[in-house]
Amino acid sequence: MAIINCARCGKVFSPEKLTNICPDCLALEAKDLKTVTDYLRSFPLANVMEVSNRTGVDPMQILRFVKSGSLRMTDPPEQLKCRLCGKELKKGTLCQDCMDKVSELKEREKKRDKNIHRNRR
Repeated sequence: MAIINCARCGKVFSPEKLTNICPDCLALEAKDLKTVTDYLRSFPLANVMEVSNRTGVDPMQILRFVKSGSLRMTDPPEQLKCRLCGKELKKGTLCQDCMDKVSELKEREKKRDKNIHRNRR
């Protein structure tokens, strides 16, 4: 049984899922996400700082929601660019083209590894 510190509050906990955030902080994040999405339903063109100022949710938390795919932005800031090619993103860390390329490379590696393993027999 693994025991880790929560990445958000530092509290020690035993993760039940693949997460580095304790259940209390997960509940707070869910509440923050609902607050932000409710605000954005009323003001869909609001920028990160406006949403933060109006909702009280930290701007870095809002950007984490975007990076995780929980939120999408209509006008992404400079930080939201594909990590491989630099193309602007509305969510996540890789654009669809780069995700496809990475998936293709993974498949090639799997096939190569199978062939190497097969040839060793």
